[in-house]
Amino acid sequence: MDTIYLTFLIVGLFSMLLGALAALLPKKLTVWEQRLCGRLGLISESKLTRPVKGGKFILERLLGCLLLIFGIAAIYYLPIKLSLQLGSDKSFTLALGGAAKMANFEQLPSVSPDSGAAKGLHIIRAGYGAGNTWLDVSKKIREKVRENALSIKASNEIAGDPLSGKVKILKVEYVLDGGLKTAEVQEGRWLHIPSDVERHPEVQAVQTKEQLVALVKQCPGEVGFFGKNLWSGETVEYRADQPACLASIVKIFVLLEVMRQADEGTLELSGSITIEREDEKEICTISEALDKMIGVSDNEATSALATRVGWDCVNALPSELGISGLSDKILPEAGVLGKALDKRVYSKNKLCSLDNLLPQHGAARGIVQYFELLGSGRLLSESISRRVLDVFDRNPKNFAPGATPKGFKSGGKGGSCAWIRPGRPPYNMTGWGLLIRNENSAVALCLWCEWFPEEMSEELKRKWCFALSDSIVNILLGQDCTDVIQRNQGRPAKPGEEARRLARLHSVLFEENKK
Repeated sequence: MDTIYLTFLIVGLFSMLLGALAALLPKKLTVWEQRLCGRLGLISESKLTRPVKGGKFILERLLGCLLLIFGIAAIYYLPIKLSLQLGSDKSFTLALGGAAKMANFEQLPSVSPDSGAAKGLHIIRAGYGAGNTWLDVSKKIREKVRENALSIKASNEIAGDPLSGKVKILKVEYVLDGGLKTAEVQEGRWLHIPSDVERHPEVQAVQTKEQLVALVKQCPGEVGFFGKNLWSGETVEYRADQPACLASIVKIFVLLEVMRQADEGTLELSGSITIEREDEKEICTISEALDKMIGVSDNEATSALATRVGWDCVNALPSELGISGLSDKILPEAGVLGKALDKRVYSKNKLCSLDNLLPQHGAARGIVQYFELLGSGRLLSESISRRVLDVFDRNPKNFAPGATPKGFKSGGKGGSCAWIRPGRPPYNMTGWGLLIRNENSAVALCLWCEWFPEEMSEELKRKWCFALSDSIVNILLGQDCTDVIQRNQGRPAKPGEEARRLARLHSVLFEENKK
């Protein structure tokens, strides 16, 4: 039992005892009452035997009643769980408290909708808890339904805490338009019925720059992006130089530094590295750690790789590459980003200043410069560029799922983060840097979305980001760009730097990697 529960139990019992004595015992005690109070040491012998007037004292009786009520309330509203183990896999649980707790979710009372109610939302039952301990919150959930829709945050504010110190689940069984369904979310998250993705069918990719501007203005979060067709030179942008938290996107610089040292011969990709995790140490090759970092965004693998190659070396790369608009602490050590995000949530302004870049922050244009250098073989060197591309190809990222044509390779790095401080608007970010290419074209883009509403689900956030990302690719791989590429095919190369850049781009992107 938690310390706070034990404290309430002791206080409640003691209050009940004192309240009972003060409220129920007369001032002139009987013989047995004197003996009992004397043995318990509650009243001294001198006070027990002194002469007093008969009758009851109103003030003392009132105080006693209040203490008695407080004690009963403290015990009644205190969740006490008693369990009996029956065999190896069965148990009987008795839960006492101020709200009804059932042995499991299926035992919660249910209400069937009217037989004629084919349309709309009808809550059958709802529970908040975990395992075999659930609060029946059906009535409270039904009260939250508005216009056949439900939006509620799973928290102890619904009906109390049935399991202190444990992560709870809000589970709802319902009928929507005649279909029986069940939905559940973890404590701290929002439950939407129907899902907020289904409620916003208008969030779709567009085909023109004018439509993209209109889509951005509809977005409930702050948006910034920069995209470039690396063959035609066409660009599309919105707040391209506005800094935002780049989260795990910055891991592309750790990848680059690892490949630089591997190319120089000072680091063996087949060599082992130890990844420190909370409860264990994992040993793998550096190449495998790279796949963990880029493929599944493993933070512990990133930290191990950055320590091996040097945090300072990673942070020096944007300046060395001539990339502007990125923090000189593009990969800060543990704890630094948290302090930066504290400044964000406690500031009156949602957007950052380019004059004072926070750690792990940067502009979309700067990330696209990285991919442009990668595509043209100038990410430090042509051989290093090929090494980096090889890792991206092993870990493809489909961040423009509705617009990436068949046969195009799509690689890069995504990132997301959330930062919550009590009493402040929660900060969140979702975005990515991406390189999409085939034999005839290549597009690089970086997109970030910040400050989505707290109640918005992760699915709807990603739907907005996918719609924006798809729109950028649609525009950059549109008919105008295709015409430019087709006009250049089959023609002798034009003299000058542009022709050499395009030739180098094609060579780096599509030749087989050198062994």
